Amino acid sequence: MYALFAVSLWATLGVIFKLTVSTLDSFVVAIYVGFFTTLILGINLVMQTKIQETLRVLKRQLSFFIVTGIIGLGIQQVFYLKGYQLLPASQVVVIFYLYPLMMLLLSGFLFKEKISKNSALINCLEFVGLYILIAQGKSLDIGMNLGTIATFSAALSWAAFSVLIKHQKFDTDIGMFLFNLFGLLFLLCMIPMFGFSFELTIIQCLGILYLAIFPGAIAFIVWNRALHLTTTGICANIALLTPIISVLLSVIFLHEPILGVG
Repeated sequence: MYALFAVSLWATLGVIFKLTVSTLDSFVVAIYVGFFTTLILGINLVMQTKIQETLRVLKRQLSFFIVTGIIGLGIQQVFYLKGYQLLPASQVVVIFYLYPLMMLLLSGFLFKEKISKNSALINCLEFVGLYILIAQGKSLDIGMNLGTIATFSAALSWAAFSVLIKHQKFDTDIGMFLFNLFGLLFLLCMIPMFGFSFELTIIQCLGILYLAIFPGAIAFIVWNRALHLTTTGICANIALLTPIISVLLSVIFLHEPILGVG
């Protein structure tokens, strides 16, 4: 249920992005969302009086949170946005959602976690179904280029992040705050390369706050709990529901057709 709730929240990201902040540069959106997500998670720690505990955890596991936060909420963001700059959105979705398959491979290779044949088969079938849905009965011309490499790297980064946090014990609230904090610091270091803007409308502010609270803070917390409560195989299978739910929401709220016309 935690995993399903998380992917359902992530599925709303595309619709909210289109309705509220599509005119903003995606890297600028990532900075704002990262900032408010980190702020919200930080306030959550203050309300739970976990500041002292956070400092102790940080002192004990500093390198883990720095490396994992940069991988999952820093590098992944940069590669993901680069993929959208260089490739059609449909290709980015297909390539990025290789990450559940990568989760299975990484968990088996790095941590010797046993993955059932049924989980692997279901995951492969879900990916094929996703490809057919997005390709709209045509063949997606996915070649080996910089955009493909960037998107594949984003998928690998997110898979590695998910597997690493599954096999490390830490308080969920503290962990997600620290991951977002170090991911945000990494993104801030990228501003000279990508640029930044402080001009926002009220609608854009509301959209950013939604993205920070729901697909951001809440989704990250419940996804982490799901990873610790069930197997990697089950989480990987449920993760592939994200683009399917996203497509359905696009049909309902953006009136985008599932099948190509003409």
